[in-house]
Amino acid sequence: MPDRLFDGNKLRNIRVVKGMSQTVLAAGLHVKVNAVYRWENGLAAPPPERLPAIAAFLDTDLDELFPRAEPPNLADLRCDAGMTQADTARHTNTASPMPVRAAEQGKRPLSDRAVTALAAAYGVTRTALLAAQRRSFGQPDGPAEPPTDDGARVARKLESLRTEVYGGVAPSDAHLAAEGNRRSDSTALSEALVQALRAGEVAEPPEEALDALALALDVPPVYFRQDDPEVDALILSTRAVRNRFTVMVARGAGQDLPKESWDQLRDFISGTMAEILADDENGRPV
Repeated sequence: MPDRLFDGNKLRNIRVVKGMSQTVLAAGLHVKVNAVYRWENGLAAPPPERLPAIAAFLDTDLDELFPRAEPPNLADLRCDAGMTQADTARHTNTASPMPVRAAEQGKRPLSDRAVTALAAAYGVTRTALLAAQRRSFGQPDGPAEPPTDDGARVARKLESLRTEVYGGVAPSDAHLAAEGNRRSDSTALSEALVQALRAGEVAEPPEEALDALALALDVPPVYFRQDDPEVDALILSTRAVRNRFTVMVARGAGQDLPKESWDQLRDFISGTMAEILADDENGRPV
């Protein structure tokens, strides 16, 4: 990414002009004095997300102290806001910073809701954030946004399942194809098709293939057919809880719990889901 230009000599000169010692600067930034020494002598550079705090403590304009040679991408905007990737999860209301990480790496665009949330968190406009996102995807500046066709959406959702439910190690393409065909009593999937869906190479995925894939992954078919981040978060969280409970039982965790306690745990999970999914008179959740 086009990092801001860090010059240790320039940092030292401004600190001296401000009449500030290395000790005072280190204390203000909550780092060791040795860190400031290394920065000023070209032995190390501070993390990019720390540069705004350094400029602020020295009462110096960020662009003056640490100029940037090129327009910012998503990672640059985050760093200019003084945030790590982990810090963004509370703004995007997600279980992990994976959506931001994927967007910064040019793999998967942010949802519209995340764009709005991060623009506010970074102190920039939606237009500026979308322009930065295009740069992260290696696209020229302009009004166009990264493509969000059906194929890209399915690939994005499969990646979310892999990272947020399966801990980065999803079932193989062959297993998903076989399991999906078995559960749907069809031949809608093949190993090659699952691989292509995962790569986003199928512009218009067949509905029967998506239904079979949903069965193989134990998610409702609606997961692959919409782009509401709140719906996705609910499905992924529920699926993750189920995975965790299954693994816990398989490992024999909680063996010392009496049967009554296990029954209470199951009743709690079942009751919570039943309450969430209860319908009102119009057939919608209450």
